[in-house]
Amino acid sequence: MRVRTLAPFALALSVACGGAETEEAAMTEEMTEAMDDAPAMSDADAAMTEITDYYETHFNMGHGSMVGGRYSEDGLLWSASGAMVYGSEAVGAALQARIDAEGSQLAIHPGETMGFGDQVVSRGHYVLTGTVDGAEVRNSGYYMAVAENVDGEWSLKGVVSNYDTPDQSMSAGQSAEMPEGMGGDLIQASGDYFVTHYNMGHASMVANTFTEDAVAMMPGERAREGRTAVEEGLQAMFDAGVTFAGISGWSAHDLDDGHVVGIGTYGTEGPDGAGGGHFAGLYSRGEDGSLMLHWLLMGAHASGM
Repeated sequence: MRVRTLAPFALALSVACGGAETEEAAMTEEMTEAMDDAPAMSDADAAMTEITDYYETHFNMGHGSMVGGRYSEDGLLWSASGAMVYGSEAVGAALQARIDAEGSQLAIHPGETMGFGDQVVSRGHYVLTGTVDGAEVRNSGYYMAVAENVDGEWSLKGVVSNYDTPDQSMSAGQSAEMPEGMGGDLIQASGDYFVTHYNMGHASMVANTFTEDAVAMMPGERAREGRTAVEEGLQAMFDAGVTFAGISGWSAHDLDDGHVVGIGTYGTEGPDGAGGGHFAGLYSRGEDGSLMLHWLLMGAHASGM
């Protein structure tokens, strides 16, 4: 759901009946009081809303380099297709190539945003449309984004996305050489526990490493909200014969004393053979210091990893 401040429509339509102006004035006063009582948009919401609006607007105007300019110099775009692009200029060039090739149009639907001082983490849903060989194409899925405030300027540190239905296809383009990761060990123990107990059929034990209000954005399906829904999804995946070959934390860092954000890759085995993909996670620290998944996004790659 997009977080946006809407100006009230003017209630100045003339009505040829007695008392219309009085009723209009009363309605206007009530609306004004309601708006005054509404909670103000947080700094985190305001920052991410500005970035999201800028991203969508300039992408749809064909300004790939301007969108890339909102990424930091070491910013990363890890698309649903599995292509990774690293660096502001490279992101801009990749987006411009996509726009030029397909005339793509983007609709971003922000979900939840969490602020951690000079860093913001958000999740949401996107729809990307375009034309390939004269045929219309539509791709949609979920994303997680991290932004950082440096000297009063907000820039994107990373955007990771997936597809929300299993029947989508998109040119992966060229992946940049993966840069050296940093801090992946912060989230490695969490990934190892996930793999071990999932593969033993312990969906409930894995689900217990998610927060009660967790959101899991798994590949090829709608987001699952809440620990119970996450457990149901994990059990269904296990029952379908899918196991994990491994999860590797690549890069992660502390947002504050109680939260960590990280990304990495995973491999799977199943009835259709080996697979894999990428993931992004927002973690909360439990009282014992262990990490619990608050948001998890996983993207599947057609050719595995």
